[in-house]
Amino acid sequence: MLAENGWFGIVAGAPLPAGARLLAGGIAGMCAAVIVYPLEVIKTLRTVYPEQCTGIDETFRCVMKFGGIRSFYAGLTPTLFAMFPYVGFEFMVYETLKKHVMASTGLTQISVVAQLCIGALAGAAGQASAHPLDVVRRRMQMAFLQKKGMVKAKVGDEKKVPITNMIQGLYSIGKYEGLPMLFRGLGPACLEKVPSTAIGYVIYEAMKATLGVA
Repeated sequence: MLAENGWFGIVAGAPLPAGARLLAGGIAGMCAAVIVYPLEVIKTLRTVYPEQCTGIDETFRCVMKFGGIRSFYAGLTPTLFAMFPYVGFEFMVYETLKKHVMASTGLTQISVVAQLCIGALAGAAGQASAHPLDVVRRRMQMAFLQKKGMVKAKVGDEKKVPITNMIQGLYSIGKYEGLPMLFRGLGPACLEKVPSTAIGYVIYEAMKATLGVA
């Protein structure tokens, strides 16, 4: 349909332009985020409060008991906004770099090593673009669950700026805690995400080749 209407410069049978790659990746990422977000809440709780959340099943029951279904989606808004640049920008960077490598080398398919390198760069770019919103998301999750009485505040939490929504969170953290705080933890996040992203693109290319998809 988009190809028929010529939206975003899409032409049937031709490679997707950068804007279309950004849109496709972003929408796909947002849909995936809505589905898996409850598991993200459980993971965050077990990471930040391991002494209070000792198991997946126990954490799930506690969240349901103290906050109900709504608690599983605390901080979803910044996650959706973060997911669009994260997945969309990552996919756009990967496809754009791959296109340039193929054009400069004259190859119709890039090597696995090139796929890993380009995938790693794309993953790092995506993570960096979305990390400030990820920081706000975690703050909103913890604030909501602390308010519901599920977890206790940790030492030092009283020094953090109260966050009520995504825009206010970005502004307040940047102004009162400093812009570097919005990128705190970016290094470990990249170490976690970049390898899996790079491997994911190798599998992605292998599946495309197997299915005969351009």
